Amino acid sequence: MIEFSISSSEITCLSISGKILSDADIQPMKEAIDQVDNWKIVIDLSQLSHTNSSGIAFMVKVLTKSRINGGDTVFLNPNAGLTKLFEITKIHEVFTIFDSLESAKNHFN
Repeated sequence: MIEFSISSSEITCLSISGKILSDADIQPMKEAIDQVDNWKIVIDLSQLSHTNSSGIAFMVKVLTKSRINGGDTVFLNPNAGLTKLFEITKIHEVFTIFDSLESAKNHFN
């Protein structure tokens, strides 16, 4: 099951837990992203155990939408498995990855 939260202040934090293995898994997040008005987005991946191309495609769409709206999207705390996947797919060259929320917030200042 995917759980997420969006908090609006100086950044929007999207926390994802569970597994992303299909488009059905990301549908609630797609709907939530449509409500975002602060496009400085931190995607907290610390509780995401697995993802596949569906999850990566969603994250790239969020990045694209945030940049179109004058913001950016960064990753926070991916586990070792996700880090390896990001290296294999070269996603780590597209997204900035941080190990602390404070560092991610500083990225936007």
